[in-house]
Amino acid sequence: MYNLVDFTCKICNKNYSSYKSLWNHTKKYHDSETNQKQPINDQKINAIQPPNDQKLICLYCNKKFNHYNNKWRHQKNCKIKEENNVITLIKNKELDIEKIKEEKELIKLKIEFHKSKKKDTLNNFKSINNAMKNNNFTINNNINNIVNNNNFNLVSIGNENLVDALTYKEKKQIMNSKLCSLEKLIEIAHCGNYNKFKNIIITNLKDNLAYKYDDSKGYFITATKNELLNDFITNRIFDIEAIYDELSEANKIDDSTKKLIQKFLDQIQSDEPYLNEEEDIKYSNYKSYKINKIKILLYNNLDKITKDIALVISNE
Repeated sequence: MYNLVDFTCKICNKNYSSYKSLWNHTKKYHDSETNQKQPINDQKINAIQPPNDQKLICLYCNKKFNHYNNKWRHQKNCKIKEENNVITLIKNKELDIEKIKEEKELIKLKIEFHKSKKKDTLNNFKSINNAMKNNNFTINNNINNIVNNNNFNLVSIGNENLVDALTYKEKKQIMNSKLCSLEKLIEIAHCGNYNKFKNIIITNLKDNLAYKYDDSKGYFITATKNELLNDFITNRIFDIEAIYDELSEANKIDDSTKKLIQKFLDQIQSDEPYLNEEEDIKYSNYKSYKINKIKILLYNNLDKITKDIALVISNE
């Protein structure tokens, strides 16, 4: 048995009936004073390890709790936390909006630059074509200073004879492109290194005007875009058929490629409506779909085609 004096507070001399009561009293009323009287080593330990009270304080509003579970339940739905989340969400949204604005502005600048570049290219083409009309081949523009030697090498549509001009390797590339063999043929012959075949010019995607080289006149003339492209593609289909027959007879095409080339040739001659699933656009027929693809291909290569035409009529 302990006497009451055994459970007397050494700071305020209050007596308690048990050690636990005394400990609770000391902890509640004299905790700071007790800490001050701690040995130096104990104070160092406390400086390194935060007091247990910190574990009972809400991370968001600094509210203190008696038990960890109470703190945990409160902290899940703390209003300050919700407000901070809302503020963070708003800030993130504002940043996203600002980013979208910047991207739109960048796209706008790119479009303006593209338009300006296309306009310069169109002016260069017109300058070259006017010189060809007037038989005056000293042209000052953004491409070159061109002095013609009167040896034209441009060929009008329908007179190209691509089958003889293309290499075996290029013919294989065209056949291996299968359903895209038409695009590959035009990419190689009319947009590639064969400058004499730069005989068709698409200057825009909106109106129905285009330019084709007329070898009887020696310069480019305007034409109805849809009719010109239809005639242009018809001639290229004849070339694909000729290349197919040549390589097929030499056993240079596998069966899978043969089937797909034949499928392409059947589709291009069909009048059935064609739905392009990637674009979700319905065309009057497969050939109309291909005409649109070729129109875009030629338009995207306008700058290169124009420069190559300048080289054809020049001897810098």
